[in-house]
Amino acid sequence: MLIKSTQLARLCLTLILLVIPPQVAAESVKTESAAVKLEAVKQALIDLALGTEVKLDSAAYLDSNGALHEASVMSTNTKVRGIRVLSYLQEAGITTARVDASMLSDASCPGFRPGIRREATVRLVLDPANVSPNRPVGDHYYNELLALSEQTLLASLAGSRDWSVKSEIHYANAYQAFVQGSSADNVPYRFDIVLRDRNPADELTSRKQRALYHGARASRGAFNWVAKKLPTADKYEPWPAESLAYELILIDRATEQPLWSQTLPLDYPRVERGYSKDPLPIKFKRQVQAVTDRFISQVTEQMDCYAQAYQLTPISGDNKHMAMNAGFVAGIKVGDQFLLSDDANIMDRAVNPAGLENLSLAQVVSVSAHSASLRQLAGPQRAQADLRNLIAVHL
Repeated sequence: MLIKSTQLARLCLTLILLVIPPQVAAESVKTESAAVKLEAVKQALIDLALGTEVKLDSAAYLDSNGALHEASVMSTNTKVRGIRVLSYLQEAGITTARVDASMLSDASCPGFRPGIRREATVRLVLDPANVSPNRPVGDHYYNELLALSEQTLLASLAGSRDWSVKSEIHYANAYQAFVQGSSADNVPYRFDIVLRDRNPADELTSRKQRALYHGARASRGAFNWVAKKLPTADKYEPWPAESLAYELILIDRATEQPLWSQTLPLDYPRVERGYSKDPLPIKFKRQVQAVTDRFISQVTEQMDCYAQAYQLTPISGDNKHMAMNAGFVAGIKVGDQFLLSDDANIMDRAVNPAGLENLSLAQVVSVSAHSASLRQLAGPQRAQADLRNLIAVHL
């Protein structure tokens, strides 16, 4: 009787394999495995969230019928910089995940995921706060000084392991952007370079220092007034020194919100006036290089504390895949897995009931220089229009 049952089971299994194509069977097993892994990651996130400092916010009100309505929302100040699944374990027949989640807090701020570079474009901004946004400085103009600052920033980051930058391309209209644009135009970040006039008196703290400064400035003004009255002195008068402020701003291009900014002084030196246009002073170029180096060090350290997330867009005519605005230049590889969420702060999701229901698991199936194609492995299916509201966090 046992032999017949075994033979019958083998026959049934053979019939099933003949009816179901191998590709469909393999895809079904793969989907089931991904769903199990996603649930394991969710449970691991809940365990991590409950081990952090959780804040409970409650609200209550009476409606027109006198009924009391209450609502409670739990949140945590701890943010996830990156999640890495070290291994999946079987415990009493249940799959669990051993997760290394790097937490961000005010006290500790580790570096971001190794091998990942942040991509940014660079834009030049003529500050309208100046009397004339493109006024002359020496025998040069503000747009020339901005161009020098941009070239210095691009050259300083050319071999960086943390950043990949390029000049932003300006298109006349949306059609030109569609025809001539590329995925490199959709990188996550943008550097804005701003130069403006600076009043050195604003940096003086004591009344004595301000009095001496204004006295010296008045003396120079009187001397220049007399010099200009001389018939031949004006054409030989040196170009005056200029006090400038150099501001670098890092923008999240998805939200157009500044993530970091810093302003440092620049001093354009007094130079002799020649018969032809002179190159930019070497002293000024060295100042720009020194300030740029400080900026790079500060913004890199600051962004180590910022959770890296990528934007998603639907692929026209393809309901199974989605595009992400990062590729192999950013360190993305085929096979990398991502958690898809509508909120970058996944830990807030983890401490609320049903907060992780909308979490999905996706895997990179193809990569180009500045973009990648993801295929969802597990989680709720969404309409293509809803994909624009999601972000992808490296798993």
